[in-house]
Amino acid sequence: MHPILAGVISGAIMGLGFDVLTIMAMRRLRGDDAPEWLKAALRQQSFFKLVAPMALFTHSAWTLAGLITGAVYWLLHSEDTTSGLGSPFLWYTLAVLALSAVYFLLTAAAGGRIRGWMLPSPVLFAITFGWLLPNLAG
Repeated sequence: MHPILAGVISGAIMGLGFDVLTIMAMRRLRGDDAPEWLKAALRQQSFFKLVAPMALFTHSAWTLAGLITGAVYWLLHSEDTTSGLGSPFLWYTLAVLALSAVYFLLTAAAGGRIRGWMLPSPVLFAITFGWLLPNLAG
């Protein structure tokens, strides 16, 4: 499969996973201890009208990120790549793992009550872009 198409598919999968995590976190926050900004927003809009545009935007953004990542993979990939860690392109996967670590640290540092719900997102990032994309493109 062409790496750019593999990137789009990986980005779409990442977008779906990110949307599920975000919607679960927002639903968890709807209770009595919700932040004031969320209570005010939910008084004006239904939960679906609040979350649907955000989910559409983030899904599209992750799909675009996948397209760009697929293009980067295509440009960097050569015939003499070293495979390892379950990936046909070890150095690309290591770079994605490094980005995942930064993403994890930023998510953990953001804090708040949704942190526990959003910490799986960097793991999903590592899986979709670090292993799925190279294996689909390979």
